[in-house]
Amino acid sequence: MTVQLGACGEPRSVSLRVVSRSDQGDRAENQDALKHGVVGEWQVCVLADGAGGHHGGRVAAQQAVDLFVELFLLNPTVCQAHLRALVNQVNKRILEMQQLYAELRDMHTTLCALVINRLSRQALWLHVGDSRLYRFNQDILVSRTRDHSMLQWMADHQPSRLPPARNTLYTALGEQPSELIVDISDVCTVSPGDWFLLCSDGLWEHFSDAELGLLGLSLWDQGDCCSHIHRLALGRATGRADNLSSMVLFVGEGGHSNG
Repeated sequence: MTVQLGACGEPRSVSLRVVSRSDQGDRAENQDALKHGVVGEWQVCVLADGAGGHHGGRVAAQQAVDLFVELFLLNPTVCQAHLRALVNQVNKRILEMQQLYAELRDMHTTLCALVINRLSRQALWLHVGDSRLYRFNQDILVSRTRDHSMLQWMADHQPSRLPPARNTLYTALGEQPSELIVDISDVCTVSPGDWFLLCSDGLWEHFSDAELGLLGLSLWDQGDCCSHIHRLALGRATGRADNLSSMVLFVGEGGHSNG
């Protein structure tokens, strides 16, 4: 194995490029939200898919991405304990808003977040619900989050039984702290050729993992890569498309992030 080193014996920094898109699909309202930000050498990408009540899902998702990015940029880190506490702060805000506004009392949202330091090349991600994060190297799937859904639970525990609806979740932001499940990855080191996809279930339901890998690799240099993938998903939905959102982060050779 060859490790490319900089002048001081450290691995060279990487460049980070972020592309994102959100579409309403065939729903009455888009209740997905996306946000990314940069501070110093740190990049954060966040996606949420809301649900519950009139405009409640939209509010929950937007609150989640806005507050997560705001808090992360104040104290960027790949410390698992710190990031778990940050998610709990976001959940607390949503619970408070449920109590303050009757029309928001049923609002919930998924959350999926990726943080990367382009100098150290360390990365970590977390998720709640069934919004997914995929990590690819070229077109090879390296890892993918596991949904907090009844469909996934039954596949794991009772594979012979018919699953319930795909979008039935057993945890989400907006639940009491004792019911909240947050999965956080180990810290990993990224390399040029790696890329990450964060997406809501309205997108991933239309593709296999292998298809997503081939699409991302073929669209690597295109600024409208998310638009192309969304057009394919909308075509496959045949007039029944859910809200669909995606954010792609490409890792390249050393340089500055343009996130």
